[in-house]
Amino acid sequence: MKYLDYVKNNLPSLEGKLYLVTGANSGLGYSACKTFLHQGASVIMACRNLDKANKAKENLLKEFPNGKIDIIHFDQADKSSIEELPQLIKKYPRIDAVILNAGIFHPGKNLYTKDGYSLTVGTNFIGLYFAVEALKETFKEGKIKRLVLVSSIVSHFGRSAHYEKYFRKEHRSSFKQYAVSKRMILEYGLYLSTSLYGQVEVTLCHPGLASTNIVGGEATSFSKRFQYAGKKFMHKFGNSADKSSLCLVEAAIKTPANLGYFYPKHFFHIRGIPKEKRLHLSEKKYRRLLKSLSYL
Repeated sequence: MKYLDYVKNNLPSLEGKLYLVTGANSGLGYSACKTFLHQGASVIMACRNLDKANKAKENLLKEFPNGKIDIIHFDQADKSSIEELPQLIKKYPRIDAVILNAGIFHPGKNLYTKDGYSLTVGTNFIGLYFAVEALKETFKEGKIKRLVLVSSIVSHFGRSAHYEKYFRKEHRSSFKQYAVSKRMILEYGLYLSTSLYGQVEVTLCHPGLASTNIVGGEATSFSKRFQYAGKKFMHKFGNSADKSSLCLVEAAIKTPANLGYFYPKHFFHIRGIPKEKRLHLSEKKYRRLLKSLSYL
């Protein structure tokens, strides 16, 4: 089924809804914004690079001339930027979902966040953790209805008995750092569904293998030849960015609310239309992660 056919036949009107998407100037975040706008919602694009964000906004408005799009600065690799987020969204009386999508894969060696964490784990998980901490008062006020966390199909390879080791500077396998960061997001989401119960709904998703620029970008360690081959591979075997982003969109708008998990339906969850299930909560699934958080 084509992407737009699925949207028209399976997604409701989102007229009057407002969604905040981090990392929205490209990839899955951009595609999610496109779907929200297609269904009549308004979007807030929370991006690190404002020039790229404004270009992305221009492109979206060409497709949706009546679309309502705001841009705010948000750098998930900078704690000071993250802590400004509640003030930046203060003017909005209600946000239907915040989708924490920003992330990075396989950056060059010895690259760190502005606060000194390894760039992959520091951006993907630690920055996300700081963002949730910064928004907790907003959750209590009931101004945000739902929180969506984006994990990955490779989270299965990210289990660790000592997550705190990945908060340090020393270099580890870039793939392992990515897998661990996405595993921590999954376990953190399980914890939040309990600790924030009654304040904000929490849902989780992973997009499968998405044909985006994840193997490219300014900070990537991959050679030009590998980037080219990687993009060809993802285009052939993965979902388009638009189709993969449907997992993010459905996690933002559909039930089940708490402990809902959305992922591609076919081919070992690599590709396909979204499927949903309810995750079973067990404290031991996130106990080691909670212990590790004391090191931050």
